[in-house]
Parts: sequence; structure tokens; C-alpha cells
Amino acid sequence: MFGFAFRVVVALFVVAALGFPIFVWSLPRASEDPGTADAIVALTGGEGRLPAAFMLLDQRKGGRLLISGVHTETTRDDLLAVAGAESSTFAACCVDLGRTAESTIGNASETVAWVNEHNYRTVIVVTASYHMPRSLLELQAAAPHTQFVAYPVFPDGVKLEDWWSDPGTTGVLAWEYVKYLGSTVRVAYATRFWTQPADIFRPIKIERAQGGNAQLVGTPT
Repeated sequence: MFGFAFRVVVALFVVAALGFPIFVWSLPRASEDPGTADAIVALTGGEGRLPAAFMLLDQRKGGRLLISGVHTETTRDDLLAVAGAESSTFAACCVDLGRTAESTIGNASETVAWVNEHNYRTVIVVTASYHMPRSLLELQAAAPHTQFVAYPVFPDGVKLEDWWSDPGTTGVLAWEYVKYLGSTVRVAYATRFWTQPADIFRPIKIERAQGGNAQLVGTPT
């Protein structure tokens, strides 16, 4: 029995190891025009995400923007400064802040609660290229009837084209791959093998654009 279990573990390890280069090669290397969607969501935590999200909002690619995972002490002016955007009526009226998420699962919960509140059907997702597969996995699990359109950004420190020769990039991608595998297992369990939507964490705190008041969205039933 122990020998069989050991062989299973070794086989799973080999399969996972072989899957790593496939995971890396599947990552997008460029951003394409995402078209027009109902809304845009930017997942905080990395370089280039906010400037790209504000650019898409300015181009009217979506009618509203959610910035997910904003620290409680971070102000709107702080975010505008990071994004390199100027405070304007357009930004003030159309940018909501998610104040709850501390992880990708939390990002998905915030986003889906926001999407359900506004009844959005298509949403552009802005995050790093290497983070995109896990983000879409978590989002699609919680909102299978919503179309999430990827708009990846590319941090300077992550060299996708030469990932095998750059230890820093290899480390980032390997750790992300491990987390992606973990998310796949979690999502499979949470959705009963993709037969039902995954539950989201509640309550969710969204700071509305107008007035800047934080409100609870999707409170427990």
C-alpha cells in the first residue's frame, strides 16, 4: 500500500513538473485590444496594473472601473498618483474601490459581488501576465456566466522571454505555478468539479465612486 501511494505521489510530481514549462509558454506575451466591455477590474499588487486600467477607462473600453484589494489607508489621490492619472469628474464618478481583498481569492469575491450588483456580463481583467491564469480561474469559478476578458500587463522585473536564464523570473513563475495548481484543486472542490459556482467570501466592502463612502456588498444571508 505504501509503495503504491509513493508511486502515485511521484507520478503527480512528474506531471506537475512537466506542466511548468507548458504553463510558462502559455502566458501571454503582449496585450491585445480587449474590445468594449461593461466594466473593468484591476487587481492591485503589481507594477503597471493601475495605469493600464485607467487607460482602458479613458478609452471607454468599460463604463466603470473596480480597483480590487485597496488597502484601507490608501486614498483615491494615492491611486491616481500611482496610475499617473489626473483627478477628474470622469474618474471620480466611475472608479470604485474594493477594500476587502487580501488575496486572489479575495479579488475574485470582491469582483463577483460587484459584477452581480451591477449585473455586468463582460468584464476586462487587468493584472500581470503571470497572474492572469489563476485570476481568471478564480473569477470564472465564482461567476461562470460572466465573460472575463484578459488584459495582461508586464512588470519589468519578470522577463518572460528569457525566464529559464533569469533566476528571479524563474522563481516568480515557479511560485505562481504552485499557487495555480493549488487554486485548481481548490476550485475543483468548491465547484464540485465545475458543476456549480464557487461561493464567494462575504461581506464585501466596496467604496463607491461618488461620495467615497464604503458600503457592504453581498452581506451574509
